[in-house]
Amino acid sequence: MSRKSERLVNLVIALLATKRNLTKSEIFRTIEGYEGSSESMERMFERDKDELRSLGIEIEVSGLDPLFEDEVGYRIRPENFSMDAVGYSPAELAYMSVAAQLWKEVSLDETAQRAIRKLSGVVTPVDLSEIPAVAPLVLKAPIFLGEIISCITERRMITFSYLDANMESNIRHINIYSYFSKDGFWYFTGLDVDKEVLRTFRCDRIQGEISISKKTNSYEIPESFKAETPLHQYDSMGKCVLKVRKGRCSQLRFRGSVVTVDDEFDLVNIEYDFEDEILAQILWHLDDVEVLEPPALRKRTIQSLKLLVGNHG
Repeated sequence: MSRKSERLVNLVIALLATKRNLTKSEIFRTIEGYEGSSESMERMFERDKDELRSLGIEIEVSGLDPLFEDEVGYRIRPENFSMDAVGYSPAELAYMSVAAQLWKEVSLDETAQRAIRKLSGVVTPVDLSEIPAVAPLVLKAPIFLGEIISCITERRMITFSYLDANMESNIRHINIYSYFSKDGFWYFTGLDVDKEVLRTFRCDRIQGEISISKKTNSYEIPESFKAETPLHQYDSMGKCVLKVRKGRCSQLRFRGSVVTVDDEFDLVNIEYDFEDEILAQILWHLDDVEVLEPPALRKRTIQSLKLLVGNHG
């Protein structure tokens, strides 16, 4: 999915999930993709609103305070939500269907069901091998994602047990600033209250339930904060080198750096956190990808393929 489509999907989710109208400054701070000067973000937001309206998605605009009209807020009412296929490729629509499935069983259950029904009527057949993270996306969707969005809106601190890169569990107290999705996983960024540093956390590394402070408006999101993707804060658990057929495996290519080898194959260097997760993506593409390094991952891939052949012929 393109950065523009990701930004539009995140904008729709945020405006659907919010219990009150969001100001533009809140949208710019908490939704990934709005960057640059104030003027450029304003223009980007106006174009996004126009595009969503062209798709039949009505954005409600109203004043935050009935006594003052100097500041307005934005939201999307579920009953007014609609969509058509204009402007999106079949693959992008397929990804949006997956995004709706993600929210099933979370706070947007009824809205997600309507979105799935609408999208199913406009999605044309796509090459499923190019969206191999469909199953992991649905399985790994955090049930507390709706709560995270509410905590951003209400400025509530959360506490949770987190498994770090050294596979050690630690209690974290975080003031959440933004959330985003990347490569089939959900993340959120916020201030680590104990360490007084800005950190990014991957939702599937949270152990157990999150605890939400009862106190609202307990912090402010700095005006200088930008909702970007600071994944450089992570220490990857492993690295692999893959030989990938040209024109295939876009999900793997998106995750790493690509070096051209010949007319038929490229080399893709990928950093990953969990071996099982990268193995699942590799196996999805069968003979379109070959593991060169590390030896342990190559051995597991070969064993898994042999087992697959033995079970299914």
